[in-house]
Amino acid sequence: MLLQSQTGSLLHQDHMTTIETLQGLEELLGRHRQPPALDDGLRASLIGLSTTLKAEVESHFAFEEGHLFPAFVAKGETGIVMMLTHEHRSILPLALRVAELAVQAATAGFDEQSWRDFRDSGGELVEREIFHIQKEEMGLLAAISALLDEGEDATLAAVYRQTVK
Repeated sequence: MLLQSQTGSLLHQDHMTTIETLQGLEELLGRHRQPPALDDGLRASLIGLSTTLKAEVESHFAFEEGHLFPAFVAKGETGIVMMLTHEHRSILPLALRVAELAVQAATAGFDEQSWRDFRDSGGELVEREIFHIQKEEMGLLAAISALLDEGEDATLAAVYRQTVK
């Protein structure tokens, strides 16, 4: 049985939080053809969505690109780094846009146009981000265990805990 690395375990935990948030977004988008009325529950959901998305694309992506990916490149693993970095570049502005729209809606509610923008951007984000997480879960986490020794893993896990949590 392959034991998951400390770093891989931390990334996995974040992935599960993000997937749960994206599933909530997908459910919200599927429940409402028209702009939903703003109430306390929706406001809390929108703020939570914004917070989680920002953490995923700002802190989580930054850790991978600034700390994990350089360790992979140093070991000659550039393919996965290039693919995931490219995906980060396409997901980042979309996730920040959805987070911004969520905060605006949590304050002012949705009108027809803001709901359409939120629904379109949110749907695209769900699709891209879940596919990206699946790639990381299947490829990146296994690669961490295969490429990094225990010391490298422990060092990266400590950096992750300090910078992301």
